[in-house]
This record gives sequence, structure tokens and C-alpha cells, in this order.
Amino acid sequence: MTENRCNTVLVAYSALPKILKDHDLAFKTRLNSSFMSRHLRAGVSTEALVTEMLQINERKAAALTLADIVRTALTTLPEPLSEALVLRFVKGKTFQEIALKQNVTLRTAFRRFDRARELFAAALDKLGLTERVFADTYLTDPAIAAAVSRLDDGAYFTAKSQNG
Repeated sequence: MTENRCNTVLVAYSALPKILKDHDLAFKTRLNSSFMSRHLRAGVSTEALVTEMLQINERKAAALTLADIVRTALTTLPEPLSEALVLRFVKGKTFQEIALKQNVTLRTAFRRFDRARELFAAALDKLGLTERVFADTYLTDPAIAAAVSRLDDGAYFTAKSQNG
């Protein structure tokens, strides 16, 4: 379960910049529709509009909290291990590219990656981000859920490796 949770959290983390931009755009769109009561002409009550805006802000705040938790957890790892996770998940590098970047063998790159996930999972636990908390708090955001659903189709790592 550690492996899956780490993969899921890191995939969500790698998607956060786009997710945050999407939340900002959604909020701005709703804010703009409030001017001159355009939302009312579209059949959306002011209460519904404000509720949507609050929900967007809550999802954005949760996403920012997730980013902070992941960054904090990554800083607890030795540099080569955190770098391996960032290169793989955030930068989309292959294991061959990670080995070259870190000037190690491919086997060492795999070992570092596995060890990094173990330590990362322990750091997440210490920070209170258990699998249940992640599911209940973050997978309720449709954008985060969509990002991590890519793991379920089995093509995420293959596509990342081929895009390298």
C-alpha cells in the first residue's frame, strides 16, 4: 500500500500547478459573472454562485495544503532520494535519465526510488497524511481525482517513460 499511496500523492502533487490555475480560472469566471448580475440572467442564484465560489476556494486551500505537506515530506529525505522522486514524478524522467542525472547505475536508481518511497510514506504518516486522510480530503476534489485516475489505467509510467 505504501507504494500506491506514494505514487498517488506524488502524481497529485505533480498536477497541482495546473489544478491551481484551473481553480483560479473557475473562481474568476464566477466572479466575473457576478458583475451586472449576469449569473441571474443565466438562472443561477446569487446564493448558488457564492456557494460555488466558496467551494472552489476550499478546494484551492486543500490543494495548497497538500503541496505544503508533500514539500515538507520531501525535505525530510536525503537529497538523492528526494531528487529521485521529484525527477520521476514531477519532471517525468525515466529511470535511465535519473541514473544519468545522479551519476549512478540503473540498479542504484531503482533502489533509491524504492527507498525514497518508503521514507516518503513514513514522512507522510508523521505529517498526518494517511491513505484515508488523502482519500477523504483530497480525492474529493474532481481535478485531483482525475489526475490520480491516470495511475489506474496502467499507462501513466509507460507514457512518462516514452515521453522522456
